[in-house]
Amino acid sequence: MPSDLLYEIGVEEIPASFVLPALEQLKQGIAEGLGKLHLEYGEVQTYGTPRRLAILLKDVADRQPDMEQEYKGPPADKAFDADGRPTKAAEGFARTRGVAVEDLQIRDTDKGSWVFVAVCEPGQPAAGVLPDLLSEVTLGLSFPKTMRWADLDHRFARPIRWLVALLGSQVLDLTVAGVTASDASRGHRVLGSSAVHLDSPSAYVEALRANYVLADQDERREAIRTSAQAAAAEVGGNARIDDDLLTEVSFLVEWPTCLWGAFDPKYLTLPEPVIVTVMRGHQRYFPVENGDGRLLPYFITVRNGTDEGIEIVRAGNERVIVPRLADAEFYLTEDLKHSLDDRAASLARVTFMEGMGTLADKTARLEKLVAHLAESCPAFDAEVAGTATRAAHLSKADLVTLMVGDSKLGELQGIIGGEYALRQGEPEDVATAIAEQYRPRGAGDDVPASLAGTLVSLADKLDNLAACFRLGAIPSGSADPSALRRQAQGIVEMLLGRSLHLNLREALLYALNLLPVPKLEKAKEVAKVLAPEAALDALMGFFAQRLDFVLTRDGVTYDLARAALGADWDDAREAYERAQYLQQLRTSAPALFDTLVTAAERPARITRPEQLPEGLLVNESLFQEDGEPKLWATSQEVRRGVTSSLSSTPRDYAMAVNELATLAEPIHEFFAQVMVMVDDEPVRNNRLALLREIDRTFLGVADFLQVVREGQ
Repeated sequence: MPSDLLYEIGVEEIPASFVLPALEQLKQGIAEGLGKLHLEYGEVQTYGTPRRLAILLKDVADRQPDMEQEYKGPPADKAFDADGRPTKAAEGFARTRGVAVEDLQIRDTDKGSWVFVAVCEPGQPAAGVLPDLLSEVTLGLSFPKTMRWADLDHRFARPIRWLVALLGSQVLDLTVAGVTASDASRGHRVLGSSAVHLDSPSAYVEALRANYVLADQDERREAIRTSAQAAAAEVGGNARIDDDLLTEVSFLVEWPTCLWGAFDPKYLTLPEPVIVTVMRGHQRYFPVENGDGRLLPYFITVRNGTDEGIEIVRAGNERVIVPRLADAEFYLTEDLKHSLDDRAASLARVTFMEGMGTLADKTARLEKLVAHLAESCPAFDAEVAGTATRAAHLSKADLVTLMVGDSKLGELQGIIGGEYALRQGEPEDVATAIAEQYRPRGAGDDVPASLAGTLVSLADKLDNLAACFRLGAIPSGSADPSALRRQAQGIVEMLLGRSLHLNLREALLYALNLLPVPKLEKAKEVAKVLAPEAALDALMGFFAQRLDFVLTRDGVTYDLARAALGADWDDAREAYERAQYLQQLRTSAPALFDTLVTAAERPARITRPEQLPEGLLVNESLFQEDGEPKLWATSQEVRRGVTSSLSSTPRDYAMAVNELATLAEPIHEFFAQVMVMVDDEPVRNNRLALLREIDRTFLGVADFLQVVREGQ
């Protein structure tokens, strides 16, 4: 009869960020293991707290099914002699598998005739095979950091202190890292029992609840949310709950109790992001706001325990936050004694990147880049360009302020610059652009809301990418110390999100040409430096990878993404729209799409391997067959049509595709009438040049050789 399985790994407090990934690994590892063991099971639930990782599986089969296993023996001519009598090889094989010689079968294979036998192997009880699986999965869990303890060789996030392994009411015979499993879990470290005996897996959650442990992380998370709002209501406010912080806090406690604390209202004169960062980043507090969304001089903290002695806890938390806010107040007062213009001038003493000048040099480049981008992209008018230029001039000034210099507040760079700009009388749109210069800061972050902020952010990221690639600091594998993938992704997201048509190749080349000639001392670093042209090619390939990721994320199949990016492109928005059109075309007009692919394939396959000289042009006087002038005339007309369709605003991809489709019949006739690879070299090369022109016309829309057709 199926039984529930409970497995709990009890540990010393592990970091909150370790828990969810470990639970996912635990669930996946056990599910895969049960599959290999042919043990069926039902619903699966994981539980995690700072002190335990647990999994509960319903209705695990009590034993494996009997399995028929086939074994391969010796070659047939070795197992039986010429008269068909079994040799010692056949007898030995049969004896090893526990069968009679008469049960052996001869079967033909690709490598000749061999002896086989099918053996029915009885399934094992689940209690007999599960311990090895649980041990293997436990020791296979990976964490960002691990440790050894005692004299053991095992590594884990923190020392394992107890194990619970129950199959129904049966304790499994399991020992991991010197700890033997039992039926006893542990309650809350202070409030609960040190031995919570379980008579069945299904009793787990309630038994722990009775010992001040909310094992279910989802229940614990919602309990914190409800309790935090109730505490905030006591002081007339609402808890501003950040989901990431809520998740983190939920894995810091086992029995949450929320309480409010207060601080001196004078600190509300600090920039709001500073107050929130101090609360959230330093102390894991939730801010409290009024109905208008403005901060109140209160915070919500979460205690791991009951409300007993809660006034002492409140006083302790209030005492802790004051020095942090006082430091920030001091930074603000001192920072505002100097203008951002003065601080921008002082950037000449700060190195931006070895070989790439100072931050003042970078600021000067940003101002030029902003102007260039504004001229290149119609979406940016003169007013936006002026705002962005002023913002670019002041953009790095906050890097030499005390506020950003505090490592605990460094994440506010840009935001602090915008705040200081506003307090020193800069126009609001300039301050906003400064504050938005680093957005998007990562996956899921919003792009800048203002056009001026978008312009500064584009310039900043282009300069960073150009500088790193010029120095040969190109990400490889998982190594990306300068977060260049994130910055390139940010550029792509901005161009797509704001529908900006920007010639990326020209913008990157402009950024590369603004950079100084790298002056490096170490020969190893000098050897990595790339010429601007090489850096540009590498950058375009880098952006193609980012765009490929976005296309597949947004539903374009991988082959069409590669087909769209295999064509010449320098406008990310245009390439994205073209790929989306091809995806829609494949679905809505499969016959037309197939015609295009077929027509494009033959010219591409025959000309690309030949690598013809760029200067080789089609010579009409060398045409010998009727199909040549006909295809040439049609291709010229189609090329003009495709160019016109792709030059219009908006681009007319449907018209371009229809133009290309008219080439299908002439191409078919050409190959039916004309031998391309003839011995006469001038004639052969002229025919190849003709087909190359056609291939290039198709490449205006896509590299159709990248398309994977059904059956391929």
